[in-house]
Amino acid sequence: MQQPTYFEDLPLSDDVLDALYDMRFEQCTPVQAQCIPPILEGRDVIGIAQTGTGKTAAYLLPLLTLLKEKPHPADAVNCLVMAPTRELAQQIDQALQGFGYYANVRGVAIYGGNDGVRYEQERRSLQQGADIVIATPGRLLTHIDLGTFDASRTTHLVLDEADRMLDMGFSDDILKIVSKLPTERQTILFSATMPQKIGELARTVMRNPVEVRLAVAKPAEGIRQGVYICREADKDVIVRHIFAEHTPKRVIVFCSSKQKVKELNLQLKNKGYNCRAMHSDLEQRERDEVMLSFKAGHTDILVATDIVSRGIDIDDITLVLNYDAPRDPEDYVHRIGRTARAGREGRALTLVSERDMPRLRSIEHLLEKKVPREALPEGLKPPTLSHRDQRSKHDYRRRNNFRATKKDDSKSSDKRHRRFGRGNKGNAGAKRGGEKA
Repeated sequence: MQQPTYFEDLPLSDDVLDALYDMRFEQCTPVQAQCIPPILEGRDVIGIAQTGTGKTAAYLLPLLTLLKEKPHPADAVNCLVMAPTRELAQQIDQALQGFGYYANVRGVAIYGGNDGVRYEQERRSLQQGADIVIATPGRLLTHIDLGTFDASRTTHLVLDEADRMLDMGFSDDILKIVSKLPTERQTILFSATMPQKIGELARTVMRNPVEVRLAVAKPAEGIRQGVYICREADKDVIVRHIFAEHTPKRVIVFCSSKQKVKELNLQLKNKGYNCRAMHSDLEQRERDEVMLSFKAGHTDILVATDIVSRGIDIDDITLVLNYDAPRDPEDYVHRIGRTARAGREGRALTLVSERDMPRLRSIEHLLEKKVPREALPEGLKPPTLSHRDQRSKHDYRRRNNFRATKKDDSKSSDKRHRRFGRGNKGNAGAKRGGEKA
């Protein structure tokens, strides 16, 4: 078994290590252990790992160290981090404030959906220069077109959740933004998946990158998964049946389109359920209000697109209901990963119509197991399945039996236990952190 890597074993700056000590971060996650060293060496890096594996720290910590230890112009945008959604940009900004607490680093977050006052604040901050700018592509292009963003001296570029940005149609925007940056730069790309279009983007914007690929983690053991094989027209009946059996509290319902989110949210409201919709058509003020209401427990059901499947940390979700099976099987893992967090238990149910059966096969292939089937409500008839779908149970049993014979039963070695101590400097850092709080 590979020995764990500790942050203090890496050549991170003392300011960064002091912040980590105050935050009680000791041991690196696998993606951090493998990505931080090549980033510190100035190499281009592709990191393939799902949400929740520590990717934000994997690039922020070495970038903070590089900005601290190597000279950078004070009046330039030295590092650009691009993220697909406002929510993720906000969370990266919050992480930057924590990791960079002792570092003299200026960060600016720019994203759409704000009023003119916010835009003017962004404009002034960009003109004054910033060490790290965190931006969504659309808002950043607005600043570029208006001449308020100068990327001619940017030496570090991060594309966070690149697969999601491409899925949202930002491919041309990304290439336009990249064309404004110097060719001599460090480019870091993180993605939960590695489809062909990500490989094409990497070949276009990167130079001989180091690739770090982590296997997609399986859903938490505390998630009770289930699937309703149903007709598309019966989905609304099944949703009401589920909510009638268990009063919905702390529930996220995922739909594959914002139009369906709007329709389902309206239907549930008309039935008397306490629900809100979350999708990309909402203004930033509205999105913040919806998320705040849901986090505070004032809203029972959040009907949302995949905008909520990544980068949103709420620990007490009891049920994730996939109204539509996701197109990408790894998105299924992201979606149901919203429940059973922090050691809790949770439930994940998916409604699968005839046309979604190929998606279910892909999900079960990724999970390497068959998701239990739920009984349809009384009076509903199952759809007519193809011969291939009817054989799936036999196929999965045969494949899994073969895999079982190939597993290695060797015992792992004992884990190494170690105290993360920074001596007097670490204690001083903890004291300064306490004075701030």
